[in-house]
Amino acid sequence: MLNTQKSRKNSKSAQDFLPNSVFKNIPSRLPAFGKGSSNYPYAVTRIRAMRVKLFPRDAYPRFLNMSLDEITRKIGESEYKQDIDELSREYSGVNLIEHALNRNMAESFQKVLRITEGEPHELVLEYLRVFDIEDIKTILRGKLHSIPEDQILQSLVTGGELRYTFLSGLVTKSVDEIIASFSDSPYGPILKRFDGNNLPEIENELGKFYYENLFEAIGWPGSADRKQFDQFVRREIDIKNLSLLLRVKKYEALENEEREGTPCIIEDLSSMMIPHGLSLNTEKLKTLCYDDFIEALRLTPYWDVISPVLENSDLKSVSLTEVEARLTRYNLTKVTQNSRLFLISIIPILEFIIYKTNEVRNLRIIVRGKSAGMDNELIKNRLVIL
Repeated sequence: MLNTQKSRKNSKSAQDFLPNSVFKNIPSRLPAFGKGSSNYPYAVTRIRAMRVKLFPRDAYPRFLNMSLDEITRKIGESEYKQDIDELSREYSGVNLIEHALNRNMAESFQKVLRITEGEPHELVLEYLRVFDIEDIKTILRGKLHSIPEDQILQSLVTGGELRYTFLSGLVTKSVDEIIASFSDSPYGPILKRFDGNNLPEIENELGKFYYENLFEAIGWPGSADRKQFDQFVRREIDIKNLSLLLRVKKYEALENEEREGTPCIIEDLSSMMIPHGLSLNTEKLKTLCYDDFIEALRLTPYWDVISPVLENSDLKSVSLTEVEARLTRYNLTKVTQNSRLFLISIIPILEFIIYKTNEVRNLRIIVRGKSAGMDNELIKNRLVIL
């Protein structure tokens, strides 16, 4: 059990576990120059109307008390109606809902791109490239593990620049042919390093490439709303890094228990960490054993969010899913607060994108949980509801 009375190391301060960029006003990137005209007032008005059509928070408890057929019918009465109706000719049950959710989300994001012009369009396009990265990973992972093609297709979300026709064509190809298809793309130099055994490394490099590209698009955040966008992305990186660190620390603790209290196993996490986070100094955090790691987390802005799960808990019983859900909720809350402050800016557009993504995530969790016969309380703990 964690010792709640354990004294903190007095020699440490918050700065010891925060990145240097938090304390130095030194630009780390070249500025991004003109993106052309922008249409923020029009785009934000249209996208706020789309935001209103998302399911309200009280819809999710009702979904938990429905059967799969009832959930399908309810979703079919919403913004997903056309997708459910058209796809019901080919699919049913969980497969129907999965395909409908993915297609609707992709079309929603393509609509955002059509609505926006100039600067907001460029920023949104770069942010949505995360779906291109995830689709590439999904296809490679599926091919390597001999996943049926229809299951791979079910997991694709064409919310970025890569279109479904192109991606679905890749699913029928070999791994070598898939990599060759990207030879002239920005992802080519990374994918060509794939040797058949280093997929985790390739996936990690693609993730880093995505964020580097996104930061280049954001540029030096001179305006207030672009600064908020920059901070959101950096906070998102923190959440990914913290989730990875907790997973590794939990593994280390379990390994140490099996080895009867041998010293902490220090994994080389440098290549797995995403740089440019907001409030975590991963270089220092990654070297700490669990108890010291928890003490260090107390000095970060995320402790109040995750302490209800970590405080007084045996590491072996900590639910990392619940920790990640709390961190995601925290990030959503932050962007919502900023959206109310920066009414005509990139922030309300970003807010819709992440709320739509979260809606699909929640619905998918409910459907999969119901299909697997999970207890409603377990499903509920995995949802992120604001």
